[in-house]
Amino acid sequence: MTDRWLPSHLTRDQLEERRLRFFQLLETQTHTTQELAEFLGVSVSTVRNWNDRLRHRGPDALQATVTTGRPPTLSGAQRDVLKDLLIEGAQVHGFPDDSWTTLRVRDVIGRHFNRWHHRDHVRRILHQLGFSRQKPDKRALEQNPEVVATWIHTTLPEIKKGAAGATLVFLDEVGFSLKGTVKCTWALFGQTPVVFGNASWDKVSTIGAVTSAGQFLQHTQQGAFKGPDVIRFLQHVLTHVPGDVVVVLDNAGIHKTKAVTAFVSGESRLSLQYLPPYAPELNPIELVWAYVKRNVLGNFCARTLKELKARLKVGWQRVRYVRLPDRLLHSDLPS
Repeated sequence: MTDRWLPSHLTRDQLEERRLRFFQLLETQTHTTQELAEFLGVSVSTVRNWNDRLRHRGPDALQATVTTGRPPTLSGAQRDVLKDLLIEGAQVHGFPDDSWTTLRVRDVIGRHFNRWHHRDHVRRILHQLGFSRQKPDKRALEQNPEVVATWIHTTLPEIKKGAAGATLVFLDEVGFSLKGTVKCTWALFGQTPVVFGNASWDKVSTIGAVTSAGQFLQHTQQGAFKGPDVIRFLQHVLTHVPGDVVVVLDNAGIHKTKAVTAFVSGESRLSLQYLPPYAPELNPIELVWAYVKRNVLGNFCARTLKELKARLKVGWQRVRYVRLPDRLLHSDLPS
């Protein structure tokens, strides 16, 4: 034997391979115990122990044993109970809000099952239970859930039924500030990246609409929109969307001015339907605004409003010519 066993760190399979190699060499009956120990990188006592195992239990004694690992501290039934407890919400368990953190979950596990885990183990348990770390959707405290539910299940189906053959258009306004939007980025551990941004609150405003056919329209200007601006944009919509048009929009004051009401009443092709108060999440165009802020303006530092408008122009082109998210298409509007 001129070669030596080389790995300095052996896996479970390699340990078994070494023992089986010992058995092969032993069968040749040409090597001493000392030679076998040196070649395999073990002590002489280990070789003798392997010999004893062979004599008493045969070659199978050198194969790797099956290990089940450390038994879980929480049984399957306890984990089911824990999942139900977490679904109840954090406030039910005495916390000031419904956010679940690993330390809060650790506290619930400790109080109910008298098991106090490290927070890393709590994360593993949460993943095993089907939980993931997510950014919550925000809802206004002023929102009336019953009114929202009625609009989703009753009003919207009536709008769609009454608008048979018409195009649904979801309209909204949004502002984009020079302060910019910060989003996550990769960086070395312990070295927090820095994104420079303008401290100015100067902004541009955009009024936009997305149709049930996936068409996107917008107008961007400096300063806030007023009633006449809404009328001009509705005219823009009527120019680019053929046939009857049903515009769904929120209850902002500029959407209900006398001038807007008079304009709509004079347009036979146009009608307006209003969303429930404080329920912007029902408007699919909010997804466009979120996409632009995250993927177009994220970590972008505009020094002037001109630069900001130029960047937005790129974003609008991307929204128009790159396929709109499925949730913006007619088959996936709120229902």
